[in-house]
Amino acid sequence: MRHASRHLAALLLCSTALAVPAAAQDASDITYLGQIVIGYAEDGTPIFAGENATHLGSDDLRGAASTTDLDGLLRQQTSVFTQKDPGNPGVSVNIRGFEGSGRVAMSVDGVPQTYRLTGHAAQGYVFVDENLLAGVDVTRGPVTALGGSGFAGSADFRTLEAGDVLKDGATQGGMVRLEQTDNGHATSGMAAAALQAGRFDMLFAASRHTGDDYADGAGATVANTYQDISSQLFKLGYDLSDSTRISFSLMHYESDFFATGYGQSLTNDIAKLGLRYTPGSALIDLRANVYTGKTETDWVSGSGAYVGRTLSTRTTGFDMTNTSDIALGAWTLTSANGIEASQDRLGGTAGGVNPTTGTAKRAALFSENVFANGPWEVTAGLRANYYSLKGTASLGDIDISDQSLDPKLTVAYQLTEWFQPYVTLSKGMRAPTLQETMLGGSHPGGGVGMVANPNLEPETEQGYEIGFNLNREGVFASGDRLTGRVNYYHMDVENYVVARFTTNSWGQTGYAFANLPGTSRTEGVEVELIYEHPGFDLGLSYTHNSAHLLSQMPGLGAGQYLPDDTLSLRLSRDLLEDRLTLGAQYSYVSGGLFTDTYTTTAYQKDDSYELVDLFASYALTDDAVLYAKVTNVFDTVYVPWLSASATENGQGRTLHIGTSLRF
Repeated sequence: MRHASRHLAALLLCSTALAVPAAAQDASDITYLGQIVIGYAEDGTPIFAGENATHLGSDDLRGAASTTDLDGLLRQQTSVFTQKDPGNPGVSVNIRGFEGSGRVAMSVDGVPQTYRLTGHAAQGYVFVDENLLAGVDVTRGPVTALGGSGFAGSADFRTLEAGDVLKDGATQGGMVRLEQTDNGHATSGMAAAALQAGRFDMLFAASRHTGDDYADGAGATVANTYQDISSQLFKLGYDLSDSTRISFSLMHYESDFFATGYGQSLTNDIAKLGLRYTPGSALIDLRANVYTGKTETDWVSGSGAYVGRTLSTRTTGFDMTNTSDIALGAWTLTSANGIEASQDRLGGTAGGVNPTTGTAKRAALFSENVFANGPWEVTAGLRANYYSLKGTASLGDIDISDQSLDPKLTVAYQLTEWFQPYVTLSKGMRAPTLQETMLGGSHPGGGVGMVANPNLEPETEQGYEIGFNLNREGVFASGDRLTGRVNYYHMDVENYVVARFTTNSWGQTGYAFANLPGTSRTEGVEVELIYEHPGFDLGLSYTHNSAHLLSQMPGLGAGQYLPDDTLSLRLSRDLLEDRLTLGAQYSYVSGGLFTDTYTTTAYQKDDSYELVDLFASYALTDDAVLYAKVTNVFDTVYVPWLSASATENGQGRTLHIGTSLRF
């Protein structure tokens, strides 16, 4: 598959013929094609053609044609954006205009990432080293299977496996990646070693990022944009028998950075133990995991009163999923059923408006089923959710809980060999967070009081999606191919939570997170297409978003409106027997609804910008690649949309030189 296809390989495409579901596969066997089950996620969950999902692989993340960082790469996907704080290395995913506080369920290797901070930034980040990533799976809209705790969608960041490092057929080997940039003099490096001996396999990888503050398109230095990240990854796997495998992974991440007015030192540690049981029966492909993780931040420097503050979130949990393939007369059924449960426990000192004690629990039973008969494909999912929050606010204890039953139905029909229309109806729920429910204290310097809301209710979403999948050969020339998805989505949210001046049930008056009456709405059009021609590859991603949401009021969180329109266009060509790749990337971001800091009134801000990147790579061998990239070729001066500050410009023209080597 060529680079343009890799960049947009996330598309869930229809096939030209009905395929009977096969038994569950390893993640390494995923094929993003097929009418029924097109692959299996790392956690064992089947990937169905009815899902609107993007699956980015290692070539998208770190390949020669990847002209941007992880934030920038996610921003090039349809209806996907990120909160951008140039000083903060965390990633906060926005899907269809919803972000923060768990609206998008974010995870690393399936382990929920629920660290939150109420302040002048996103209310939730993932801290993971992109050098250690094998892929990112993004799903738009409610998820009824594993990881479906956010109604806007989910984003799972998958780390390297031994198979990503080893050459085909090798039992031991290594990988080295190096990159140097001239703007900010940033250096990035990663080294990994893997071993496979009989039933045993092992991986160890270490990564380091360093760099100074970068300059914007006008040559001005953007303060506090330096890099200082180190991380390590360790994985073990052992096949107890031909049908039973156990695995263990351990990740450590640490970074020093300056954000929200303070120098901070952050660590993120994740440990996970997994079991897979596949006895050879089409009825049983069982995967189970137990995990624990802790994210902790220390405020180590700055001029404010919160030097010495610490905040932490400890998450523990488990999940279990079984996938079955069943014949029902003329119909075939692929069914994924399971359970997941997790708990967050807060810690820290001098939290200010952020609580440092409290416990949140989540649990769910889920079932997702694909029925197929000839050209028909029907995906029916059901997820039963439960949550509880316990803690102590300024005037009393908080003890709330709720539950929901959330269905999802997709009906698709293979109208022709290359055209598959579909419609999806869905319902989802997002539980309030401890940080929203137990907000308290006052803004540093006083004057603005924050109060808890012991009666905060969950957000609920109902929506639909109408679209079609394409997979046609011979469109304009012999040997060419057009694949992709075009769709319209509509999402209505009840009890939408925003920060507003109110009086809580204890009689306290101040700013609190509260449920809005009535319906909040967002809708839009998503287009994701790949055109492969014998002479070149072309990838297009376009989103039009229209939001009817009250502002999140920056200062208690961050604005999350998407631009009205975004467009990403990539053109590449392979030469010299496909060893040399040349290409260009064009990105357009329009204006849209915007909210200034400490205000609640949104207005139309028409500050659009365009970026152009160039890239080239040469494969010395199948396992040794040299590459060079130039990002922001025309030195455009711009503020990234959803930036933490209107004064922090994006990076100016930057030359990247690097290499990737497997041995």
